[in-house]
Formats: sequence, C-alpha cells, structure tokens
Amino acid sequence: MRKKRVSRARKRDLEQPDEFLSVTATIIQKLNRYRTPLTIGVVFVFASLAVFSAVRYFSNKAEGRAFERLSANLKVYQETARDSTPQAALEKVKPQFESLLAEHGRREGGQLAGLVFADLNYRAGNHDAAIAAYEEALESLPSEHFAYASALSGLGYAYLAAGENDRAAGCFEKVIAGPHAQLRADALYQLGRLYGKNGQTDKQKEVFQRLLDEAPSFVYADLVKRQIEG
Repeated sequence: MRKKRVSRARKRDLEQPDEFLSVTATIIQKLNRYRTPLTIGVVFVFASLAVFSAVRYFSNKAEGRAFERLSANLKVYQETARDSTPQAALEKVKPQFESLLAEHGRREGGQLAGLVFADLNYRAGNHDAAIAAYEEALESLPSEHFAYASALSGLGYAYLAAGENDRAAGCFEKVIAGPHAQLRADALYQLGRLYGKNGQTDKQKEVFQRLLDEAPSFVYADLVKRQIEG
C-alpha cells in the first residue's frame, strides 16, 4: 500500500503547534491576573477561543499572526501596568489594539482582542468606551459561542459601573438564560444584588436560592445564605 504523502508546508505546520498553543496559553495566564473575583468566570473565554482557533491554525496563518500581535500588546500592557495606572497602560497599547482590530477584527484572534480591549477600558474606568467595545464584540461574535456570553457579562459590569442598572440587569438576565454555566452563577449573584438595591427582596431571595442550588460552592455562597436568611 502506498503511503500518503504529506506536503512540506503541512509538515512544517505539524511540527509547530506548540508555538501557537504557547501564545494562547500566555494570553490566558496574563489575563487571569487582571480579573477581579467577581469577573473571574469570563477568563474561560480565552481557553474556549484558543481551542476554537487552534483548529484553524494549520490552514490559516493569519490567525496565528493576530494572536501573536495580541500577545505582544498584552506584554507591553503588563510591563507598563507594573509602574503606572491602568489608564496609562491602556494608552500605551491603544493604537496597537486599534490597528489589530482594524486588520483582524473578523478573525478569531481579532474577536478575542476586541473582548480584551473592552476589558482593559473597563479596568481603566472608561465605562463609555468599554460599553462601546463590548457592544462591538457582541456584533462580531457568534451568539452561541462562550465568548458572546462573556462579552454580555462584561457589558453588564460596564453598565453597572456607569450607573445604568436596568441595562445591566438585562445583560445578566441574558447570560442566565444562556447555556454557559461558568458565567451563570456570577450573573445570578449580580442580578440578585440589583434586586436587593431596588427593594425587590422576594425576587432577590428567589435568584439567590437558584444560585445556591446550581452553584453551592460559589465564592460568595456564605454571604448569599445570610441574605436569604436575613
């Protein structure tokens, strides 16, 4: 039986998967450092996109270039953030992010960059810019993808920070209705807190009880129990 020949280009791709995976792993590792406990669930998006994009890496090197540029931008951000404010670090990489989004915004790497850019604006306190960036990300991402739910969660946080509680609640409700359990628990917690602020204690207890039923090991489970009992 004749052996199936593999092209030289394909051989080079097969010999280099670790390079691609190391780029995405570095992105995930760095972004873990930028998350607060309340938003840690959104980090799953980076693992999800990494796997989704790795499949395409062998046939589309442009994806690899987009991820490499994103990784480089995050490296600069991290180095700058050590000795300055989140806003100063963002200003350092903002032109590079805008260039990356303009050139690769419809690729998986570009979509991830859009989500990261929104998050960095949120961290810098640029709530209007974060809202706009999250909304742009939602326009380009498939609605069934984990990244879409992550963008919805981020948008909810940005609306909260901007004092637009009704819109924030709408975002968290959509996350809760979605299929991604990793983000649902935090969305339930945030929605319950909003009900409490509005004096809707019955709804708050209902949402908090669902949170405990679905995620009994949630980081703020003890606090939620006290809210229900009180």
